[in-house]
Formats: sequence, C-alpha cells, structure tokens
Amino acid sequence: MPAAGVAVPVVAAAPVAPAPVAVAAPAAAAAPAAETGGSVVLGPSCTIHEAQALRAKLLAHAEAPGPYEIDGRGVLQVDTAGVQLVVAFALDCLERNIKYSWKGRSAALDEVIRVLGVGALLESPG
Repeated sequence: MPAAGVAVPVVAAAPVAPAPVAVAAPAAAAAPAAETGGSVVLGPSCTIHEAQALRAKLLAHAEAPGPYEIDGRGVLQVDTAGVQLVVAFALDCLERNIKYSWKGRSAALDEVIRVLGVGALLESPG
C-alpha cells in the first residue's frame, strides 16, 4: 500500500467495443425433391454439429410460401442447438402468420422438446 500523499498512477484500459455479429442468410439452396411443396424433413441428426446446415435448410424453406409440414420422425440425435433452430423456424412462421403442422416427431426429438420445456412454442395455433 502506498504511503499517504504518494500518487499512484491509474492505468485505465481503453474501452473495447464489442465486435459486431453479422448473421447473414446463406444463399437459398434448391430444396431436394423430397422436401418440396412445404415439407420440411429434419435429418437424423439435429445437433450443434449440423446447426449451420440445418439453419441454411430452414432459411431456404422460409423463403417459400407456406403452409409447411415439419417431419421430425427420422430424428435420432438432437440437442439444444437443433431444437433452438426448429423453435426459431416455428416462431418465424407465427410472426408471418404462416401455418405449419407436424407430420410426426421421433421419441428422441419429443424427449428433448419436453426436457427443454418448449413444446408450446412448437405447436401451430392453426
């Protein structure tokens, strides 16, 4: 501790502005033939590892007019990141007043939806 009357230099760090986060929508890729006509088929793995591809897929579908039918019957692996993207897609549909329905959901997908408590967010009001 410095003695009384001794000035102690205070070095203040220059304020650092947070880096901007750019979220650009990828170019819409053509949907495979099995997914045309408003059908959104979720793959067997909807995890953080596939998040970028799943996001691009959902954004491409969002460009097309609805209604949509989401097929989650083939999902074998899912984590929070995968469910977050599906919830974002569902909320986007609600905001744009576009109806969607579920063709089905696998037990794995239903379990993660239940654990995260987001079931109400994934039910179409129409």
